[in-house]
Amino acid sequence: MKILLPDGKGYKANLHGHSTDSDGEFSPERIKSFYKGKGYSIYAYTDHLYMRDRSSLCDEDFVALSGYENVLCDGRAGEICKCYHLNFYSPSPSKVGMVGVSPWFYEIWNKNKTEEEKRLSPVLEFCDEEHSVKNVNAIIESAKKLGYAVVYNHPVWSLHDYRDYTGLKGLDGMEICNASFVYGSEPDDQGVIYDQMLKDGQRLNCFANDDNHRLSDFYHAYNVMYPEKLNYESVFECLKNGTSYASTGATLRGLFADGNKITVCAENARSIRFSTNARIGAYFCFKDKPLTEATFEINGDYIEYFRVTVEDMNGKKAWTRAYFKDEFDN
Repeated sequence: MKILLPDGKGYKANLHGHSTDSDGEFSPERIKSFYKGKGYSIYAYTDHLYMRDRSSLCDEDFVALSGYENVLCDGRAGEICKCYHLNFYSPSPSKVGMVGVSPWFYEIWNKNKTEEEKRLSPVLEFCDEEHSVKNVNAIIESAKKLGYAVVYNHPVWSLHDYRDYTGLKGLDGMEICNASFVYGSEPDDQGVIYDQMLKDGQRLNCFANDDNHRLSDFYHAYNVMYPEKLNYESVFECLKNGTSYASTGATLRGLFADGNKITVCAENARSIRFSTNARIGAYFCFKDKPLTEATFEINGDYIEYFRVTVEDMNGKKAWTRAYFKDEFDN
């Protein structure tokens, strides 16, 4: 039997958040205090066009990832326009430097920073400001040369359709849920977009994040991660390899493959859904009592991947990433 996702508590993580280093309400130190106090062990600082070493915020019980959120739009601030928002994460806390930076947006987000603050967040490469798949792929390629992980953020809020995300190359993940916008334009489940990207040939993980700016944004969506150790390097590797699941409150208790049988375990589930690239899938719904387990038998060479969505009795969801045939087929 293959263990695709461990049966264990894991570490709670928010991988998209903003501090006073961009447009957040709270300092990096206060954000750590808030999240750590709520049981989180991992937090990624992804301020808009500002990336600095966050190692001073790491301790034996908490990993602070160094990152930034890049912005590339087909219009200017205040306009209703399409935009790419991408999170970049460094493989080590002290390796900082931004690529793919729009000169116009850099000035917007950094005009009030001191020269010392700018020095701590160097720009390695400015970019062509064209809003296009080709341009974004060039930015992703530059980031990959630095060893960065790259995640595509909130495509619905970004006004994107299939023409904007099919054809993307090199992404490590996308946000299947961005809680900051759930109370506005954003649906709480962007699984349809995730499937379109998967069917486009992209192998990428899915994440659920707060994208917090103010206190009302905190603690709505998170990821449960299973790094080998709670240190920066292991957490970064876990982000890359997808040994995690995304959630707004539902809890998984392991995902296992035994031949062509896939079993997922959960706590107090109202429903469990297996989705695939084909028309074949499975949906389990509670009858007399909540579900704690479901098994799906994968038959046929036409199934290239599966993923699981769990909804608990309170309507909260959890999502696994897509698992491809070479990962589960013995």
